[in-house]
Amino acid sequence: MGVLLVWAFLSTFAVQAATRANDSAADGPIQAEFLAYFNVMHLAYGSAIFARTTSEWTGLDCTLREGAILEAKVENASPRGNGTAESILALSFTKAQCNGNEMKPFSLVLAAVAAPQTSYKNVTTGVSIPIGSFSNPNGNGMPGFGASGVGDMTTTHLEFSGIQHHFPFRPELQSGDVIDIKGLKLDVGTGPNRSSVLTSKNRDVSLQKYTQILLVPASLAFRPSDEPPVVLHPRDLPEPAQPSQPAAPKPVAFVDTLETCAPPGCAVDLPVSAEELSGHTSASIPVRALGYTPRTNKVTDAFDDDDALAWLGPQELLLTINPHTLIRRDSNSGKSAPVRVIRAIVLDASSHSVLQAFDWELADYGRYLWQLDGNRVLVHVGNELRVYGSDLKVEDRIPLNGPLAFVRIAPNGQLMAVATLRERHSPELHAQLRDESGLEPEEDVDVAILDKNYRTIGQASTSSGILPPTLLNEGQVKLLAQPKNRYRLAMTGWDNKPTTLARFESLCTPELSSVAPDLLFLTTCSMADGATEYRVLRADGKSLLRGKSGPKEIGHDAIGNARNQTFAVKVVHANRQLSPGAQFRGSELESEEVRVYRASDGKRLLAVRVDDPGTSHAGYALSPDGSQLAVLAGSEIRFFPVPVE
Repeated sequence: MGVLLVWAFLSTFAVQAATRANDSAADGPIQAEFLAYFNVMHLAYGSAIFARTTSEWTGLDCTLREGAILEAKVENASPRGNGTAESILALSFTKAQCNGNEMKPFSLVLAAVAAPQTSYKNVTTGVSIPIGSFSNPNGNGMPGFGASGVGDMTTTHLEFSGIQHHFPFRPELQSGDVIDIKGLKLDVGTGPNRSSVLTSKNRDVSLQKYTQILLVPASLAFRPSDEPPVVLHPRDLPEPAQPSQPAAPKPVAFVDTLETCAPPGCAVDLPVSAEELSGHTSASIPVRALGYTPRTNKVTDAFDDDDALAWLGPQELLLTINPHTLIRRDSNSGKSAPVRVIRAIVLDASSHSVLQAFDWELADYGRYLWQLDGNRVLVHVGNELRVYGSDLKVEDRIPLNGPLAFVRIAPNGQLMAVATLRERHSPELHAQLRDESGLEPEEDVDVAILDKNYRTIGQASTSSGILPPTLLNEGQVKLLAQPKNRYRLAMTGWDNKPTTLARFESLCTPELSSVAPDLLFLTTCSMADGATEYRVLRADGKSLLRGKSGPKEIGHDAIGNARNQTFAVKVVHANRQLSPGAQFRGSELESEEVRVYRASDGKRLLAVRVDDPGTSHAGYALSPDGSQLAVLAGSEIRFFPVPVE
């Protein structure tokens, strides 16, 4: 018969205990989180539930890296009204990714539970990649790469951020505590096979995705009754707080620096009038015969990357589409097997003729085409990135070490971050995690930083939970979350000097990207009514353009042109109001507006509206000299001349 050891000091993050078989120290309780929502009504005895660690843990001949998978077995699942007055869920944790990627037997006891935190902080992951040394900007804000330590040169870095999930430790925390989950009770180690039992009298037991948990190895939690209980000694207790002298200054009142937008420095993006939309002459190229078919019945919750436009010259347009042809697969197809075919078609915009075409396969559904300067594009083909020039001539190849995670490019093309995935799980575990959460599980990520000649100048490894970096010509921009729906845009220049670009509020999580010539595109949600707001910011954080969307407007996107200093914003109109993340059909998208602006003052040069928009992000493109706008809509590409002012 065993007795359960009571944790008296869970909040110290570290405990020290001896065991009969092993005298090694255990590095405190294991912090983890559930990967998906679950309800006792949908669980059965023997079902598996997965969690992942949120910090590294070492002890008892087991090292769990951050993000290691833990497997729990359902020992009992009883909804209310099943002969009981309360709902019961008993969980025993039996396996973990100890010392590597394979799942191994490792018994853990669930000791505390906390609701998902409502406000996680953006934090650096500890991955900082040195990418060269900064001397004098060579006219474009990028570092002059050379040997560090020479003269006044300073080594510059890229840092990667992610969302930090951690258990909300409290000084009085004890075994069996349930934090911020009303009506839920936890009995530690009292269920079948020493499982911990969750009960609720008011509702069926259910836990949300990212519910935080603490666990302790069973060998430390239970001892034979004839032996004295092992005392868990707290260590690294914080020193008593000392009164600060002098008193800390009062916090400065929050000021939203994006509120002001007035000409001539900033333009308010007013709704497009019927007069602006009329009188535009446009040529068009039908593309249905080339394999493009609008997928009006497709149900999605976000715009995709199936179709895209890019320019290879003044009259040379590249159309890439997913023709949705059948893909041959065999029984041995794995994660690297192709999932779609991309067809590339080079068109002459003046004669409307097809110059050439070819297909390639891709093993993911992510973005595969990026516009570069100098009449070039970057394309993801198979297991490499290719730089194509005019006539689809291959100018460079960048091999990839695994599936592509993301590509981020500075507006002037002088710096590029390329991330590839490295499998962390067995095929069987990968499939289980994907089925449970509905998403691809977290993987290892290798990040390479390339210069303008596509040479690797820095590299590091981290996890797929990182946020892709936002790059300007002057440095790296970070979007930092703060309390009360407040955010801060901060830039670290290539000379390592930090700068706050802007402070603002948003009811939803903002989205940030960089576009040519050297601008930021930011979407937020109004604190007053939740409506989507979009802004174009200069590299110093000052507003250039500000707009507010109506309730039926979605799919905000922006592109830019460095040569003639213009940018374009795309907004899609739906036939009903759609909240962020809501599902919609392609047939519910009525029209698409693309507006072209002057980058010097935000003046609108052109506004066009097309019917039957597609569901892809990049179905529009500005020509290299900025004189033409191409838009893919319905079953044709339409060309609009852009006024020169």
